[in-house]
Amino acid sequence: MQGFATYMGTYGPVRIDWQDDAVAGLHIVTHEDHEHDGDGEPTTLTDRTFDELERYFAGELREFTVPIAFTFGTPFQRAVWHALRQIPYGQTRTYAQIAQAVGRPKAVRAVGSANNRNPLPFIVPCHRVVGANGNLVGYAYGVEMKRALLLMEMRAVEAD
Repeated sequence: MQGFATYMGTYGPVRIDWQDDAVAGLHIVTHEDHEHDGDGEPTTLTDRTFDELERYFAGELREFTVPIAFTFGTPFQRAVWHALRQIPYGQTRTYAQIAQAVGRPKAVRAVGSANNRNPLPFIVPCHRVVGANGNLVGYAYGVEMKRALLLMEMRAVEAD
């Protein structure tokens, strides 16, 4: 079984796709896409996912606990997505460090491409990947949002 539900979140409409008993997709969508696709059918899983996402945006949640599933992607992409989940809250890694972590040290651009295709942003923290010199580069929701997420995480860690 599969389905989706759309919720109005901090950054606009959030679509949460699920398959079987796991979250398979999460995206901030345009209002037009939301109007076109509708609200879907909320479930206990999508409600829980949305609650965790909003708590994350509020700086109250550091680790998502909802079950996830990668329902597409090449073996390399999936390896990158798994490596992204290993980046601690409030920290960053470079594209080169992720390439090294997946055993393909020369595949830096391919890591960027896999990062761009991440089906579960925020849960799989692609925003924690930065350029070689620490620059904030490439993020589906814009560099300003990437900066805001990283600052929120770093402030929460510093407050501990």
